[in-house]
Amino acid sequence: MAFVPTHNSRIAISDREWSGDLTSVDTSSAVDPLDTTTLADTSKSFISGMMSGTMTCNGLIDSASATVANSQWQDLYAIKGDSDGVPAIIALEGFAAGNQVWVAQATETSWSNNSSVAGTVNFTINMETTGDQGYGVSLFDPGTAQTATGNGTAVDNSSSTSTGAVANLNVVEVSGTSPTLDVVVQHSADDTTYSTLLTYTQATGTTSQRLAVASGVTINRYLRVSATIGGTTPSFKFAVGFARL
Repeated sequence: MAFVPTHNSRIAISDREWSGDLTSVDTSSAVDPLDTTTLADTSKSFISGMMSGTMTCNGLIDSASATVANSQWQDLYAIKGDSDGVPAIIALEGFAAGNQVWVAQATETSWSNNSSVAGTVNFTINMETTGDQGYGVSLFDPGTAQTATGNGTAVDNSSSTSTGAVANLNVVEVSGTSPTLDVVVQHSADDTTYSTLLTYTQATGTTSQRLAVASGVTINRYLRVSATIGGTTPSFKFAVGFARL
């Protein structure tokens, strides 16, 4: 068996990588059972209904001023104020390409703080997912800064699919003069010839975006990220998670 230690776990929500702030993260997903039992049945029968998911993050309050750009407080408020939800990628094994991740659009439902004697000041965020969600794979690891144009590691799904997909981009750290980042997700049938499947809006600072592939569109067996980087001494850290539905 290959058990996973919790210190490998990473999580990107909106434009921040939160593993340095959090002490735990809990995720769950469910499908509503719809009762289709009739008078003629001798046992109950059900069909699958709507999907739902929840996420709870527990963390430590950072004393950095709320006026500091990209401080924890600013990022917490940004999540709270986004009525459409924010892209989230939960990588319990880490963000190495090919690792399993949970890809979701998350909306905050509650936020609480706690302070106790001889303890730290903590926060808890409870979130619900909105729209399609899924368990998929990491396509890019934000652990290493990218300073030049290049391609990520290819991830093999063993076969193509055509049932749709969702893909999140979380740009969590940016530096340089007039930096630009253009990220595309590419797919291939043979791991040799790649074509563009999804194109994200150009990033010039920390940001996040969620894109979808419609059901019926063929997604080839292999996936990878291609990133075009521009500017003077540019540097980007970003995550990409992709879930076939």
